[in-house]
Amino acid sequence: MQQPSPTSCSSCQSTGDVECRWCAGTGFFILGNNMLCEVPSKNTRCVICSGKGFSRCADCKGTGFRAKWLEEPPVDK
Repeated sequence: MQQPSPTSCSSCQSTGDVECRWCAGTGFFILGNNMLCEVPSKNTRCVICSGKGFSRCADCKGTGFRAKWLEEPPVDK
């Protein structure tokens, strides 16, 4: 019996990374249209993603693939 092959993760398009929801991919905390700290400093960097703008996909644990037997990830509303 052959093991089922994994399928591409639809949440991250098989990259293993998703845009950081806290900074919207900018790497900085943003409140409305203004940055929290208008003077650049080390404190403006997003502490959730460490300023990268992306984080590991929670649905595929960063692998980019999901086993076929897993349900589809929930759709964000």
